[in-house]
Amino acid sequence: NLTVLSLIALLVGLYLIFQALDAAVVRRRSEIAVLRALGVREWEIRRAWLWEAAFLGILGGTAGILGGWALAQFTVRAVSKTVNALYYANHAEAANLHWGEALGAFILSVICSIAAGWLPAKRAAATPPAQVWAQGAAAAPQGTGTGGSGTGWALLAAAVGLALLPPVSMDGGTRFALAGYVSALLGVVGAGLIAGDGLNFAAWCTGWFSRNSAALQLAGSHLRAPTSRHRWAVAGLLCAVSMTGGMAVLVGSFESSVSSWIGHTLQADLFLTSDANQAASAYNRIPAATWREIVQTPEVADWDTALIIPVELPGGQIRLVGSNLAFARRNQQLSWLQPPANESIFDASHNATLCLVSETFATRFRLHRNDWVSIPTPKGPRSLQICGVYTDFGDDQGLVLVDGRHLAEWFSTDAVSTLCLSLKPGADPEQLRGLLRAARPGIAVFTNAHLRSEVMRIFRQTFAITYALEAIGVIVALAGLGITLASILAERKAELTTLRALGMSRKEIAAVAAWEGTLLALAGTLGGLLCSFGLGALLIFVINKQTFGWTLQPSLPTAQLLLLGFCVPWCGAVVAWFVGRQISELPSETAR
Repeated sequence: NLTVLSLIALLVGLYLIFQALDAAVVRRRSEIAVLRALGVREWEIRRAWLWEAAFLGILGGTAGILGGWALAQFTVRAVSKTVNALYYANHAEAANLHWGEALGAFILSVICSIAAGWLPAKRAAATPPAQVWAQGAAAAPQGTGTGGSGTGWALLAAAVGLALLPPVSMDGGTRFALAGYVSALLGVVGAGLIAGDGLNFAAWCTGWFSRNSAALQLAGSHLRAPTSRHRWAVAGLLCAVSMTGGMAVLVGSFESSVSSWIGHTLQADLFLTSDANQAASAYNRIPAATWREIVQTPEVADWDTALIIPVELPGGQIRLVGSNLAFARRNQQLSWLQPPANESIFDASHNATLCLVSETFATRFRLHRNDWVSIPTPKGPRSLQICGVYTDFGDDQGLVLVDGRHLAEWFSTDAVSTLCLSLKPGADPEQLRGLLRAARPGIAVFTNAHLRSEVMRIFRQTFAITYALEAIGVIVALAGLGITLASILAERKAELTTLRALGMSRKEIAAVAAWEGTLLALAGTLGGLLCSFGLGALLIFVINKQTFGWTLQPSLPTAQLLLLGFCVPWCGAVVAWFVGRQISELPSETAR
């Protein structure tokens, strides 16, 4: 998932390279005209421009690999802790530079750079020398790119179709939502192509507020017939904002769902396990004599044990869990997707052939309530009927839950993986935790409050790096906005000189650029926020569901989306003002 998200940052970088090379066409149009007049053919100019794009890819790819390796040194420990908590024990302290991955990233950067330079190269080759000299190096006519809307709608339609396809099954039962990721990519690109049409609406809206502002009137006039550069700047911002907003919707929904799940699952006051269980892949146990002595403590009112055993099925590994199902019913620990039809599953004298399964198990093996599953045990395979399906965010491979009494008999053990204690009223969990730790140093004891906070800490730590990738995407998109405005204003040097001659100050010219940049940023941001709702739904109901098998309850992080909707246009306005200020300070002679 981190790899796919980093590719989105690369997509925004592709927009940036395109805008930089397109701006270079404007700056060097006279040079290109001279070459054409000297007999250099169109295909030779196109090839030279593509070589320049390739060199940008080589330099950027090399710097990116080295910079990524350096940044990874700061993030590897956080990722290591997440992997350690959720999957298997590891002690990674530094990031290694794998040459195979580095070569793949390098080749990808060069290919993307050449792809981004294709259209600027085509425009450079089509530069007519006579027209350039006649107009004093003014801008060559450009299409407004309105034909991109049809392509955009076609890409959105393709994205919807791909979202309906199943995931790709891999070794060990792992699922990869390939069609979902391609759907996200096509949806973002398609929405970016459509978003340029919003500039006409933005220009129309400025007419209601620009009567007393010459700067706003000029900015709006430039957007009534937006160039392709305007559209690409909006598309780059929309890509960054939609991915950031979409991830915010996913994380917000995930966090609210996990919080609700914790409220159901963690009902006891103390939770105990072997101190050697420092990773999800560890299966050390508490001896029977130890846990039976602990439950006799006077402060204990109720208790439950869980025995966790990894089991290999034809479709991959799962975890078989045995616990007191009656305890789970008393404390309402299970959040149901398909509840049991009757109470027999909770009666140990009648549930030897019954089980409950997690949602991830049911999704992975395509089973439902009342279906049968065969579980291998040392005493032979056990055929179990599924009585219900429940939500569990602590495992993405699948859980089969049976009564602990039967599991202990099948595997001939009284040891347990975990022990949870509900205390009598008035008992102090922290005090009892200290006594248990002092008496049994090999047992890890956690209070309810600590375990809840630890679950949420691991959750937030898991998504910490995604925020950095999203921030990089937004920053790159804003840089692209600045480059776009610089190239557009460079084409308008004659216009700017005329405005200066008519008495417009440099601050007012900078204000024109600021308003134009603000309107571009607003169009990209609003389009991105609208797109983020669809992208968030795709991440929740398709990619997340196909990858992990979890059903999340949608939740909109309103504060984060409003903050994003405020900060990006504001930053765009600041970038545009500085660009306009710099252009306005150029000598008037440069425009002649």
